Amino acid sequence: MIDDKKSTDPGLADAERKTLRGHEAQEAIADQESAQKAFHENRERLREERMGREAAAGPMVAPTPELPDDIPIERVLFSTRIQNALRAADLKTVGEVREISDETLIGLPDLGRGSLSNLRMKLGLPSTDGVRPTSKTPT
Repeated sequence: MIDDKKSTDPGLADAERKTLRGHEAQEAIADQESAQKAFHENRERLREERMGREAAAGPMVAPTPELPDDIPIERVLFSTRIQNALRAADLKTVGEVREISDETLIGLPDLGRGSLSNLRMKLGLPSTDGVRPTSKTPT
């Protein structure tokens, strides 16, 4: 009797309308709780998958002059702007970044002189020619 009626149907008595509104409210609350539970379960599943991928890929490393050339740039803690610019240039490793010229890097979208200077300083390349020094000289 109540299942096929709605509280907005014409011709219902006030008592019937009130009862139907109560049932509709309970259904809406149950639907909300079910959706919220599914959302949280999905979020936790995705979090576990991400944590597994990150653990398999290895730890993130700080950009320092001592980094080996074969470290992927995705594993280095560069700023988002620098990461995006290097990814757009299809650079994969720290060694590739160290070898590329400043002119090429400046030509990348969203990589200005400040970001370039920051990148070169963090990777131990104070020179502007884009070539690594062959030896470290004490100052």
